[in-house]
Amino acid sequence: MNSATTLTEQKLQAIVGRKLKIGPEGVPLNQSLLEGLGLDSIDAMAVILEIEQEFAPVTFSERAAEELKTLRDVASYIDRQMGAR
Repeated sequence: MNSATTLTEQKLQAIVGRKLKIGPEGVPLNQSLLEGLGLDSIDAMAVILEIEQEFAPVTFSERAAEELKTLRDVASYIDRQMGAR
């Protein structure tokens, strides 16, 4: 993985990679979760639930889940939430 990739981003790539059945290094951080990565809304919600389990106590409101478009966005959100605790 790229050395500029944060630990949070690496964990997210691993989670999405498992869902897509590809290696984490094949999961781009800047592509749209739905269009770019090919997740449908049900897959995206399953990924969000898995992310919430991995990064508890971080949770995603419905609005946040809709507004976070890329894995990099999600990683930034998680890091902000973890820093606020």
